Amino acid sequence: MSKKTRTRWLAAITIATVIPIGLLARSYRTGADSSTLIGFLATYAGDTLWPIMFYFMGRFCSPKASRWTLLIGTLAITLTLEFGQLWNPPLLLWLRQQPVIGFILGNHFIWSDVVCCVTGAFCAWLIDVYNHSYVIQPKIKNS
Repeated sequence: MSKKTRTRWLAAITIATVIPIGLLARSYRTGADSSTLIGFLATYAGDTLWPIMFYFMGRFCSPKASRWTLLIGTLAITLTLEFGQLWNPPLLLWLRQQPVIGFILGNHFIWSDVVCCVTGAFCAWLIDVYNHSYVIQPKIKNS
């Protein structure tokens, strides 16, 4: 299997793992007490996993892209979506009422979501560094 194919497989596995965990965390978010560990995870895990998903979607689409490019692109997309919640023209308000689009665009700006976006993007970058350093490197043949 080529390095490019392995990179795509790892990205797909990461995305397939992150999505259900994020959705599960979001389903427990309402009424969660963030002073407990479970409540803290329910409150912030979904927002932290969101940029991880975006990072690895970028890695899947462009397996040879530099990690820094993916990190900056992930931050640009997720922070634009987050700060875009401060802007409320009629069209965006209507789009946010649509179930899937509203989930992607978000409804309310919260500063903790910005922290989660940055944290998640850097976590994705670290996961990618680990994957490329330890998993994807070709084995060296003994002479």
